[in-house]
Amino acid sequence: MTASPALELDSFFMRELQTVNEDVRRVAALATFHRLRPGNDITVEEFLTSLQAHEELWAVVRSLGIVEFAQALAGGGGGSSGPATAPESGRRTRLTENQKAGLKDAIARVLAAHPAGMSRTEVTAAVVAAGLVPAGIEQSDLQIKVRQPLHELVAAGQIHTVGEKRLMKYLAGPSGQAR
Repeated sequence: MTASPALELDSFFMRELQTVNEDVRRVAALATFHRLRPGNDITVEEFLTSLQAHEELWAVVRSLGIVEFAQALAGGGGGSSGPATAPESGRRTRLTENQKAGLKDAIARVLAAHPAGMSRTEVTAAVVAAGLVPAGIEQSDLQIKVRQPLHELVAAGQIHTVGEKRLMKYLAGPSGQAR
């Protein structure tokens, strides 16, 4: 009987170790991709073929959105390192126009998929779950960062609200009634 709990403990440990190993490998592959700076002496096809040859790196690249992919290749590390270093210093950062546009698009997509509406917290969680967080925005900052794009979408009539304050829900499309 004592052998069974020990084997079970070993099995749990090995699964956790494998999960941590996969996480570390993903972070390393993502960091490697962000450091790549291909020149004009290589074609897109050659570049993608060379990425596919590295299984872990290709898995990370496949998970990126097109904007994140382009920013990383264009040296977006400089633009994304600003927001990455600002929270450490305790300073708030502003959304770039690209980040704001990306958030607006993500919010519109998420709300279109949820006709019953969602709170700001639910919108934020859905954007994260769908992998639609624009490059350069930390997930910890996202809850605050979605406020401005939500307000602008409401003002533009692309989405509307129901309820007040903490009970407010955002819904896709313009309001059917006067506000």
